[in-house]
Amino acid sequence: LQSAAQNPKREDTMSMELELLKKLSAKPYKEQCIWFLNAYWGKFFKEDAKMTESVWKWCDIFQTLDPKKKKGCELNEFDAHRFLEQIGETLSVKDMREFVRDVDIDFNRKVSITEYLVCRFKVEWKELVVAPQDDEASKAERAAAQKAVAEASNKAEEARKAAGEAKEAEIAATKAARAAAETEEEAVRAAKKAAEGEMIAKAEEKEAKAAEAKCVTTKILAEEAEKKAKSAETQAIATEEKAKKNETEAKAAEDELTEAELQAKKQANIARAAENESRKAADEVKIALEKVLAEEKKYKTKMESLSKKSKDTTLGTVKRNTAANQLAQLKAKPTLSLQTAKITLSAAQKRAEKAAAKSGRETKKVVAAAAKVTAAREDAKKNREAAQAARAVAEADAKKATESRKASEAAREAANDALIAASDAREQATKSAKAAEKARQNADETKAEAKKSRKAADDAKDAAVESRKAADDAVEVALKFFAEAESKLKEILEKPSGSGQGANWWLNREFEEAKKYMPKSKLKKLAKELKKKM
Repeated sequence: LQSAAQNPKREDTMSMELELLKKLSAKPYKEQCIWFLNAYWGKFFKEDAKMTESVWKWCDIFQTLDPKKKKGCELNEFDAHRFLEQIGETLSVKDMREFVRDVDIDFNRKVSITEYLVCRFKVEWKELVVAPQDDEASKAERAAAQKAVAEASNKAEEARKAAGEAKEAEIAATKAARAAAETEEEAVRAAKKAAEGEMIAKAEEKEAKAAEAKCVTTKILAEEAEKKAKSAETQAIATEEKAKKNETEAKAAEDELTEAELQAKKQANIARAAENESRKAADEVKIALEKVLAEEKKYKTKMESLSKKSKDTTLGTVKRNTAANQLAQLKAKPTLSLQTAKITLSAAQKRAEKAAAKSGRETKKVVAAAAKVTAAREDAKKNREAAQAARAVAEADAKKATESRKASEAAREAANDALIAASDAREQATKSAKAAEKARQNADETKAEAKKSRKAADDAKDAAVESRKAADDAVEVALKFFAEAESKLKEILEKPSGSGQGANWWLNREFEEAKKYMPKSKLKKLAKELKKKM
């Protein structure tokens, strides 16, 4: 293959194609999309309504992101990245730059919607720039339909704007009328209230004079009550001091008896311990004596048994002799120590029992003494509690007397304040009556002005209603333009083939978008009328 430099004709062709691409990319977004739809209508869009709607959506996003809006033709790198984000194709910075490099066919570091569509649908841009568009007949028919759609859209926009303005004017006039009526009613109420205020002020002046006389009497009574309260307070404080002294003395007596009780209980515990030791010793002597007596009994029993065996003729000579021999040996053993132990332990037992009995008597005396101290301490506790209760009562009485004295002082001061307030109230009542009369006069003037304002507001409201009716008539006019536009569109769209199918679809889509400005009820009416004509 020859290079472009070796083939000047090819180089000129490429230069021409690139120039055509630049011209196409310089067109507004809408015209770029229509060119692409016309070029590939049968290949991508005829049977795929969703894809056609996607092109419409992408065009809208391009126009929204471009500062030039509908007059724009290409996005910078940043806005191209935002476009991809909005359609769910987020890329990293690196990937974005590669995308721009791949899409930017004319290398101007910007992305037109034509360049995006070429990349998206993977078509040959050189084929696109020379793709056939409209023939003259189709262009003429579409121009007429375009004009009808534009007129319908303009009429719809005018009707919508007029209806909005009329509605706002009607709402404002209604609010103004309501406000004027409320102002008038308020003025009437204010005049009535002012007259009532004058009557109330005179009544209050009379009441203030009576209150002043009453306050003088109240002040005298309060001074007497204060004097009695001070005397009662002094007496209560003296009683409280005496009760506190009695409580202190009772507490000291209780503390002293508590200490004595503690010592008595200690002595009782010592006596019990001594008694327990004595009884323990007596028990030990008793046990030892019982052991000695048991040994003695065992000795005597064995002596008797051997004596019987030695004399029992039923036994053999050997057994009788053995028993006699053992008896003789047993008698030969000394028994004096056993007798001595018996006598000694018997005497010791008696002494131990006497000592235990004596210790028990001593313990009872000590315990009885401790019980008396405890009883005395309990009595002291009761006396202390009684003194404490008496002191609490005395404190409460003293506090109550102080509060009563303070209350009487406050009552006297309040009587003075009430007397001053009554005089001020009487003077203020006279001023209020004069002010109320002036307020009534002002209210009458305000009422007259409010009446005029209400009438003007009612007239404005009527005018707004007429404007709204005119706006409704404008909607009916717009509806006729819509019917004419839809009829012409229908003729174009019903043709099975021909150039400019993408432009036809776009025109119809704009018409559907314009319908959004029309009331739904009117559009339903239009649909029924068109259906009848079919």
